[in-house]
Amino acid sequence: MKIGKEIEFVDRCLLLNFNKKRTLVVGDLHLGKENLMLEQGWSFPKTQLEKTIKIFNLIFKKIGNVDEIILLGDVKEFFGGILKDEFSDFWKVVNLLKKSLNKNGKIVITKGNHDNILEPIVRNYDFVELRDYYILSSEKEGILFLHGHKKGFENLKKEIVFYDKKIKTIVCGHFHPAISIKDSGGVKKENFKCFLFGKNKYFKKDFLVVPSFFPLVEGTNILINKKELSENLNIKSFNIYVVFGDDKLQVKKFGKVKDFLND
Repeated sequence: MKIGKEIEFVDRCLLLNFNKKRTLVVGDLHLGKENLMLEQGWSFPKTQLEKTIKIFNLIFKKIGNVDEIILLGDVKEFFGGILKDEFSDFWKVVNLLKKSLNKNGKIVITKGNHDNILEPIVRNYDFVELRDYYILSSEKEGILFLHGHKKGFENLKKEIVFYDKKIKTIVCGHFHPAISIKDSGGVKKENFKCFLFGKNKYFKKDFLVVPSFFPLVEGTNILINKKELSENLNIKSFNIYVVFGDDKLQVKKFGKVKDFLND
C-alpha cells in the first residue's frame, strides 16, 4: 500500500522512492529494553533482538537493498548511560542493516529522547550519522524526518517547520501509535501497530506518524487519547493504516480516527 507515488508501507516501516533514492524509514527500536527490565526484577525469556532481526530479514527479502536507512530515534532504551546489551544489540542490528545498503549507503539516526547518550556508540561506525533532524529534498519538495518529542521540535528552526514551502511532509516516530480492534461479536479484542497520516493544521504540512519497530509491545491505543497525540498534533481527521504482523507484511487502510470515536 502506498501514499502517493513515493511512500510505501512495508510492515511497520516506510519505503521511499524519492529523488532517485530508495530509503527505508524505521520507527523506535528501544534496544536494551529487556535488559533494563531484567535489572529491575522482571523475569522472562529474552526475545526482542531475535524478533527484531527476523522482521528486518523479512522486510529486506521483500524490498531488496536500499540507498539509505533512517532510524527515527529512541534506538536505545536506557536514559542514564549505556547498557552492555545496548552496545551488543546495536552492533548486531547495524551490521545487519549495513548488509542491505547499496554501495556508499548510510544510516541516519534522528536523535530521540532516549538517545541522550548515543554518541559513544555511533562514533564507532563511519556509515552512521546522528542528527537532530534530517531532510530529503528534491527540486520540487522536501520531506522532514525527526523523532517527534517536544524538545526535538523545539530544536528545529521555525523557518524550517513553518516557512520552508518546499517541505511538504513531516515524518516522525515517538508516539508508538496502535489501535485496538474487536471481532464482529465484540468479544475478542487485539492491539495492532498503525501509521497515522493527515494534514496538520498547526504546521500546515502533511504529517505521517510511524509506529514503533519494537516487537514486544504493539504501542499506545490512539483511541484512548482520542483526538490528540500531543500539543499541536490533533489526529481526529488522520487516516489509520493498520499493520498486520504476519509474514505477508500487510498494511491496510482502516478509515479515519474520527470514525472510531463516539463523541
